[in-house]
Parts: sequence; C-alpha cells; structure tokens
Amino acid sequence: MKGFVFFDLDGTLLNGESKVDVATAKAIQTLKNNGYEPFIATGRSSAETRDIMESANIHSGIFMNGQVVLYQGKRVYSSEIPTEMVKKFHQMVKEDGYGFTAYNDKEFYLVESTDGAKDAYGFIHTNPPALNADFYIDNPINMLLFICLPPAEEKYKVAFPNLDFLRNTPYSVDVISKGNSKAEGIKRFLEYLNQEDAETYAFGDGPNDIEMLQAVTHPVAMGNAIPVLKEIAEFITTDNTDNGIINGLKHYDLI
Repeated sequence: MKGFVFFDLDGTLLNGESKVDVATAKAIQTLKNNGYEPFIATGRSSAETRDIMESANIHSGIFMNGQVVLYQGKRVYSSEIPTEMVKKFHQMVKEDGYGFTAYNDKEFYLVESTDGAKDAYGFIHTNPPALNADFYIDNPINMLLFICLPPAEEKYKVAFPNLDFLRNTPYSVDVISKGNSKAEGIKRFLEYLNQEDAETYAFGDGPNDIEMLQAVTHPVAMGNAIPVLKEIAEFITTDNTDNGIINGLKHYDLI
C-alpha cells in the first residue's frame, strides 16, 4: 500500500445533490489501482452512507466523526455513548422541545421528533428516519444528531461535559464522545495497521475537517472550503462541483 486518502463527504466527495459524480468514482478506482486505499471520513454513519460507498467503490471509513472506524468492511474501533447518558439527553431534549436521532454503525432512528428534522435531513438531500423512541435502550449508540437551531447547544455543552458538540449544519449538531474526531479515527486506524509513517492525504471543506487536515501528511482544502481550512491546507483544489477531487488527486500524481 502506497498510502491512504481520506475524503469528507458533503461539500467534498459529493456533488451539489449529495451524489458521487461518475467521473469522481472513476478517479477513485484509478486511485485504488495505483496502490492507494481510499477512506470516507464523515460525520455520517456507515448505515446512512451505504449507497454512497457502493457508488464510489470505497469500503473503509472514519464514521460519526471518529466514533467508528471500518477497514475494508471490518470494524476496528467503536466508541459508544452510555445508555444512561442518552436517557438523560432524551429527557432534556424532550423538555426543551427539540429533537434528536440516535445512531450506531448499522441503523439509526429518530428518538424525539421535531419539525426541524425535515430541514436537518433536507440539508443533505435525504428524508428523516423512522421514529423509534426506545431505540437507544436496547442498542449501542455511537452518535446523536441534536436537531436544533443555534445557540441551543451551548446549554447542553454545560450539562454534558463528557460529550462534544459539532455543529455542521444550521439545523443540527453532531454529538459524540469527548476526545473523538476524524483525526483520532485516522490515528487509531494507522496504529491498527502499524502504518503510522504512511503517506496520508485528506480532502475537506468544513469545521469538522480542521483536525483531520492537521493530522495528515498532505492536507487538501476544497475550493468551497471555509477560510480557516484553506489557511492550513498544503493545496487548495477546485470546488466539489468543479472536479475538485479529481484535480486534487492529479496535483499529487495519485491518478
């Protein structure tokens, strides 16, 4: 293996309709043929990205901001949020009139519904999941999607000091175990393979990509990335809707 390439999804690997362009999928296959292992690195779960992974022919990933790491379909790391903590979160969300979804690497359900769910999931061109208020009671939970407008999460940061709150859309906040991130997921994967010195590349556009770009050998910011990401990038490629992945891979002679 010559190296590992990590791709954020929304605003990065995906186009404006949250799909993988055919040309991008072909570039990923060429990347693999050239001896590099592609990874998805996303705030989303593997359960909700199956179609994306299939269309891109990618079988490894850092999911839910580092909560779960899969390598060629095998789970090599998982961090779960304790059931009692989720229960307390549920009670507080219900009292405040917000909503949230509970995730693991196999399935996800709305636990507390709200009108904002349509906006939160519409932002990534999907529909809200089914409602299952008891899902977290008998199932492991890796991540919560807190459906709320800012600054609602500030109160919850104080109430749940062992959780991290990452706002990635105007309508929702990813809630994960304190200390996890895409960067930590990459680190754990490289340690698992004893490949800490491998050449690594990462493509991203948003706030939850900052640590990831700082953790790899070659950080790449999309043309549509936030300013701080462009400041730390080694290379700034074109927008995600303008062959940004292809142009970035070509810049490094990976394809």
